[in-house]
Amino acid sequence: MRNLMLAVALFCSAAVYAHTPVCRCELNGDRIDCEGGYHDGSGAVDVTMRVVAYTGESLVTGKLDDASRFSTPLPGQPFYILMDAGPGEVFEVDWRDIVGIDGQRFETTEAGDVGGSSNGQPINQKGSDE
Repeated sequence: MRNLMLAVALFCSAAVYAHTPVCRCELNGDRIDCEGGYHDGSGAVDVTMRVVAYTGESLVTGKLDDASRFSTPLPGQPFYILMDAGPGEVFEVDWRDIVGIDGQRFETTEAGDVGGSSNGQPINQKGSDE
């Protein structure tokens, strides 16, 4: 019985691990192209993708296409991309982790404001602790 329970536990943990969402994004011109999927290499068709400003505002919402890809215009402010495959299956890509984006794109001033908004006004950068 103990061996059976161990086998079931190992199988369940492998199944959970196999469906860990992953996403890679890169800058191509003025667009961000992302490819999502699961850790086991399977695709993630129709998974919800959201581009969210650090202020919490949802900038773009879409879904991964038949090739598990998502493309969006480059926002003019600090942001992250959220791949939401359901409860417990969320993957976040911060703008700093997107291949091809200069890490200084949204420079921080001494007052903690971030430049680069689409209307030319500074945007208050909020940390993940708030």
